[in-house]
Amino acid sequence: MGMLSAEQKRSLARAQETYSLNLTLAEEYLAGRAIDLAAASSAGLGVVVDPIPGHEYMRGRLAIPYMTASGPVNMTFRCIQHHECKLEGHQKYMTQEGLEANLYNVRALEEANSSIAIAEGEIDALSSSLAGIPCVGISGAEKWKPYWKNVFEDFSHVYVWQEGDEAGKRFAKRMSVEVSAIRVTLPSGQDVNSIWVEQGADGLRARIRK
Repeated sequence: MGMLSAEQKRSLARAQETYSLNLTLAEEYLAGRAIDLAAASSAGLGVVVDPIPGHEYMRGRLAIPYMTASGPVNMTFRCIQHHECKLEGHQKYMTQEGLEANLYNVRALEEANSSIAIAEGEIDALSSSLAGIPCVGISGAEKWKPYWKNVFEDFSHVYVWQEGDEAGKRFAKRMSVEVSAIRVTLPSGQDVNSIWVEQGADGLRARIRK
């Protein structure tokens, strides 16, 4: 994994601290995903209003930092406007150039006991963890790094949330190969967050028990 420079660390820390001050601007978006401001604040989320250099194209987006014990090591930016991003000619998610992929929500690795879950995406990983199922996130199967398998070796059970579409199936298949993850199949067209919104923690926990 590429090491962050001292300047990159300072820049990410400054961005996270600055953007977190604007978190209430995402309250409506987060409420629609059953994530309250307290949980979002604990995860370090924010909204880009006054972008730091290099983040100018992220203005108005939800900033999702990849927090560790020593601070943020990466950041993803999600559009939270009420429109179809493809029709507007931009991506739903954007990342900062020059940074390698990281596991999201690595704090879950310490909070978990014998079991850990993997989700495709940050909001789904956060939703799973809020439901009491510690979960890390990966922003797509193509972002997987072979050395990440080492962090899952001490868990007796590794689950992967399989979203109800073809991309979700490919992601879950990759995780089942890489870390022998047990697939937890979700209904067609649904993901972890949609189950969390509709059925709460019980809806997600029941699927892990099956």
